[in-house]
Amino acid sequence: MTSLTSSSSVSASQHSSHSSGSREIRWGMFLLGGTLAIGLVLASQSLGSSIARICDTAAPIDVRGVASRAVTSDRASWSANIIARAKTLPEAYEAQRLATAALTTMLATTPLANDTIEASEITTRVIYQRNEKGVETTTVEMYVFSQRVRVLSNNVDAIADIARNCTSLIKEGIEIESGSPSFWVSSLEQLKLTLLKEATENAAERARLLAAGSSKGVGNLLSASQGVFQIVPEGSTDVSDSGYSDTSTIRKNVRATVSLTYAIAQ
Repeated sequence: MTSLTSSSSVSASQHSSHSSGSREIRWGMFLLGGTLAIGLVLASQSLGSSIARICDTAAPIDVRGVASRAVTSDRASWSANIIARAKTLPEAYEAQRLATAALTTMLATTPLANDTIEASEITTRVIYQRNEKGVETTTVEMYVFSQRVRVLSNNVDAIADIARNCTSLIKEGIEIESGSPSFWVSSLEQLKLTLLKEATENAAERARLLAAGSSKGVGNLLSASQGVFQIVPEGSTDVSDSGYSDTSTIRKNVRATVSLTYAIAQ
């Protein structure tokens, strides 16, 4: 009898211990599952927030604005070299004086008569004879005088005319080297500011057009940069990375560019 009671007690104890262990295992599994579920929810929320942030910031709008204006030069300059040659200094000087006077007389018959006419100092060069071996000797062959004359005027058409017609002096035995006339716009700096404003407005409008139809709009301006100015002859498509500045023609086209980067509106 004593033996049966002891055996029953041991069995009951073992059953109780086994039941307690099972409950602990089930409780542990429940806690583990709950922890994993919470972790997945938090991770999903974090990932979703990260994706939202990436979507909000990863694709700014980059646009380029352009503005141009056709202009006519209102200022011009032209220069020429008057050259005289003679065997003696007095003869060379007199020939130079007569040549310069001939050009001055010609200018007096044009609309440029009252404009700014500048004459540089006369430069002198001595040319020596060479012997039969081509070696330069100490004997003077001739003296060469030269003087540069420069004209500045608001009459751009008159400047263009004198540049074309001055070589008629050659018929009078005058040696003249005509330079190419230069034409420019005196209000160019103010025009550049106007074109920059128009190019910026053009870029902003492009950004709005790109964003139209989407669920988001144009946000804050993130960056802005100015491109180089292209001043080219009328009808020309020439461009240069460092900018182009034409002075050879009266009529030109001035072109400005800007680059803007906008954020996507939240």
